[in-house]
Amino acid sequence: MKRTTRSKVLSVVIIAVIAAVSALGAGLWFFSRHHESVAVSAQAAEAELARLQARFSDQRPLLDMSRREVLAGPDVPRAAAPLRSFHTVIFDTRGGQRLVRITVPYWFGRLFAGRSGEFRWLGELTFLDDTEFDPEAIHLPLDQLDRRGPGLVAYYRHASGGQFIAWVE
Repeated sequence: MKRTTRSKVLSVVIIAVIAAVSALGAGLWFFSRHHESVAVSAQAAEAELARLQARFSDQRPLLDMSRREVLAGPDVPRAAAPLRSFHTVIFDTRGGQRLVRITVPYWFGRLFAGRSGEFRWLGELTFLDDTEFDPEAIHLPLDQLDRRGPGLVAYYRHASGGQFIAWVE
C-alpha cells in the first residue's frame, strides 16, 4: 500500500515538473517571438520613431499624454474594425540606449488591462519589458480602443530623449 501511494505521489510530482517546464518554455518562446530589444544610437532611434510618427501623421493619438487620458473631440471616433495586434516601440534611455519593439496579439494586450478593463500605467502597454515609461500614469479604457478601431494610441517623449509610441491594428 505504501509503495502505491509513493508511486502515485512521484507520478504527480513528475507530471507537475513537466507541466512547469513546458509552461516556462512556452512563455520564453512567446517572449522571444513578440519582443526585440537592441542597443541603438540616439540618431537611429530618432529615425525609426520619426518614420513611425510619419505613418500616423494624419491621426491624433487616442491618448493625450499631457492630461494622461483619452482625447475628446470629433476626430477621435473612427470606423471600428476588429483589432488584431498591439504594437509598441520604445527608445529607452535609462541605463543605456536601446530600442524595444513589442508586437503581441490584441487579446494578449487585453490581459494587461486587468479586471477594470483599463490601462492605468504606461508600462502596461509595454507588456514584456521594463522601461523608463513603466511608472507613467494614464487613463485608457479598452472600450475606447475597441470603439475607435485601428490607429495611433499614444506618442510620448521624455525630456531626456526617451520616446514611446503605441498603436493597434
